[in-house]
Amino acid sequence: MKVEFSKDFIKALDKLSGKIHHSIVEAINEVIDAPRIENISNCRKIESLNSVYRIKIGSKRAFFVLHVQIDGETVKFEYLVSRGEAYDKKNIERLRLRDT
Repeated sequence: MKVEFSKDFIKALDKLSGKIHHSIVEAINEVIDAPRIENISNCRKIESLNSVYRIKIGSKRAFFVLHVQIDGETVKFEYLVSRGEAYDKKNIERLRLRDT
């Protein structure tokens, strides 16, 4: 799959180091190599949104929007937040604005 990153996602990833940073990079590589969304481990669709998914990576949650195009699929990672912040009303509303 084709992968893109928002500025917020890159900024959050740059703040991390060590094992969690390595785990997130591995998860991104798994998304790139996955032929379909169903092949990504620890990935679930957010029920109240159409094209938004999350990947659970330790204590972090990576949210992404899946855009299906005629020539393939593009995954855009929007946010990387801690588990406590993941389902905050503010974050869900920001994801809703990016949902297709």
